[in-house]
Order: sequence, then structure tokens, then C-alpha cells
Amino acid sequence: MSSPTLQPGTESAPRGLNPAAMVFSSAATRMLLSGDGMTTPLLQALVHGPLRARADGVRTVGPTVLPPGIGEALRPDIHDNCLLRRSRLLTVTGQTVSENTVAARSGMDPRVDKAVTDPSQPVGFALAEAEVVLRRRIVHVGRATWPDGTPCAVKTYTLDSDGRPLLCIRELFNPFIVDAAVRVKEPTEMEPVRAARSGPTVMSALTGS
Repeated sequence: MSSPTLQPGTESAPRGLNPAAMVFSSAATRMLLSGDGMTTPLLQALVHGPLRARADGVRTVGPTVLPPGIGEALRPDIHDNCLLRRSRLLTVTGQTVSENTVAARSGMDPRVDKAVTDPSQPVGFALAEAEVVLRRRIVHVGRATWPDGTPCAVKTYTLDSDGRPLLCIRELFNPFIVDAAVRVKEPTEMEPVRAARSGPTVMSALTGS
């Protein structure tokens, strides 16, 4: 049986083109933010090497404790328990490539719970290894703030089953690896004014996969 993939969703982002990602100067950044597949392999290609996960903590929380933006995307029921994981992807030399926050509706699928609480690997790899098939839906791309105060690229998406999110992941990308510069020019027909204005949105850091 072939390894399953996290399947792309189409609800929030135009198929094959995310206008909010088009404001970034770097082609690599635009591809990373627009892609509706697994992020880690793309980051490994950028750094020319493997990445390892370091979980900074996983805890069980109520829906009201979820970070802003994540709870709205995950849409847990009021009585749901949620797993909240903060982690980083590191190079072999220990450089942080991304800071990630993962929230999951606990108890929906034991394989999902295990993947989120496994500190040894990225959540996407753990889900694929467990043969969990989910649909990926991009919720937001734009700019946020890296821990040192530098603007960075950010991507938030959900992983859905039967049209209902099971996980929400927000990834902040190290601006010294993933260029967060944006283009300053008149928007084209492909980049309407509303997308150009809303693309570089400063968001609070929700980190980890």
C-alpha cells in the first residue's frame, strides 16, 4: 500500500495561485506559501539538507486557550479538548528554519493524537507514516514577526477530515532562509488591490509542526 499524502484543499486559496503570496519578492517564498502540499520537504530543499523537529512542549487545553486565529480556523466544539504543540524545525547545525504551532482536536483519531505528541519528527511526516489521509486547506499566508523582531513569512492551514478541521498549523519561517521581502509596485490584474493590501499582514506568532 503506497504512503498516503496530505491532499490539497480548495476552499480558501485559488487553485494554483494564492494572490496574497504573489506580493513576495522571492520566487522560492511564493512557491512555499502557495504550495498545498507538505512544507518540510520544500524547506529541506531550501537548506540543502535534512531537518529535525524539536518540540518545545505539548499540552492539553480548552478551546478558549488556543492562540488567536487558530481557534477560529480549527473550530473546536466548546467541550473539546485540544492538543497544543509548539515546535521548531532545525538544520543539522541547529539553526531554526521554522517555528510552528499545531493545534488538534484531541480524541478524534488516536493516530492524529500520537503524531502531534511525537516530539521526534514533524507532524506531517508522522501523519504520513501512520497512513492518515487529510485534506490540506490554506487559511492564511502573509507576514508575521520572527522572535528577533524581523518581518517573516507565515503560513496557516488546516488538515481536514470529512470537511471538518482536525488540526490547524501555523508556520513562521526564518527570514534569513525564507526571504520575507515584498514587492513595492502597482498591483497587476493578477494581483488586485485588495489582495496586495491584505497580503503582508502582521500576525501574532503561532508556531510549530
